[in-house]
Amino acid sequence: MPTLAVETLQSLVAGIFVAAGTPDDIAPLVAQSLVESDLVGHESHGVVRVRQYLDAIRKGDLDPTARPKLHAESGAVLTVDACRGFGQLAARWTMQQAIARAKAHGIAAAALINCGHVGRLGEWVAMAAESECVALAFCGGGGTTGAVTPYGGAQRLLGTNPIAASLPLGHHPPLVLDFATSAVAEGKVRVARNRGKPIPEGWVLNAAGQPTTDPNDLYNGGMLLPFAAYKGYALSLLVELLSGVLTGNGTPVLPGYRPGNGVLFIVMHIAAFRPLSEFYAVSGEVADRVKAVPPAPGFSEVLLPGEPEQRTAAQRRATGVPVDDATWQLLTEDAAHFGLPLPSLA
Repeated sequence: MPTLAVETLQSLVAGIFVAAGTPDDIAPLVAQSLVESDLVGHESHGVVRVRQYLDAIRKGDLDPTARPKLHAESGAVLTVDACRGFGQLAARWTMQQAIARAKAHGIAAAALINCGHVGRLGEWVAMAAESECVALAFCGGGGTTGAVTPYGGAQRLLGTNPIAASLPLGHHPPLVLDFATSAVAEGKVRVARNRGKPIPEGWVLNAAGQPTTDPNDLYNGGMLLPFAAYKGYALSLLVELLSGVLTGNGTPVLPGYRPGNGVLFIVMHIAAFRPLSEFYAVSGEVADRVKAVPPAPGFSEVLLPGEPEQRTAAQRRATGVPVDDATWQLLTEDAAHFGLPLPSLA
């Protein structure tokens, strides 16, 4: 499995996107976001997505030159049109707008529509935590049809529909939670397939509606299951309605849907609720008490949401970012297609 320095991998990915028609100022933002997902250990939203984005550009589903624009606004509520552009660019800009309005009004809600894949949802809510805010995010959409079956069903319908949230924890790094409402993100099945590994039972049903551990079954008419049975299904449906119906983006549940993400961000400025110093002190104390809980057998400590990613990032910054062989093969093919040189491997 090749291992590359963070900057090396970002440069390669950015170069591929520039060669595919992406402006020089947009390509590095997309590359940085993808590589950061690999850096924190979420390869499902990392450079494994490069070929997906290139295919979307070739099909006309993704406009690499598009820039987000304000579609509508009313006080603390706004809608941003990504204009079929890169989701990373649009999500960053939308969150910046939402943070500014939350600081002006105390709370803000931002809808993002007509958007390419936004990448790792937790990246965008973490921006709010760094700006003295709390953020929630609901993301729906994807392909022309959903990949997840409702609880008790045996047919694709819903998206993987992730939710995310972030807030500061005083003297600790910010809390960041980000997870699909399916048993696992589709990209994690893709990574397992690339590595030739089986998946755990409970992730996927095959085309006949039977449990399977073969990741290929998902791409041969199979379907993802919701996490936690009916609880994950209920959350998934909520996300579908908030991100697709409330925002006006549309949903793969209904006919005529065009591939992409719809997102609803809700941002709250902490100082509108209580003094920042008080919040930081109390939230930090809560985190301290959670960390002080004795570990159960088989565990070395209790971790806060976001800590595993922070530790993985620190390790990989020092040792390099691993890229599975199948993904590396695709990257080398893409680089060769555009006549780009390959970097030296760590």
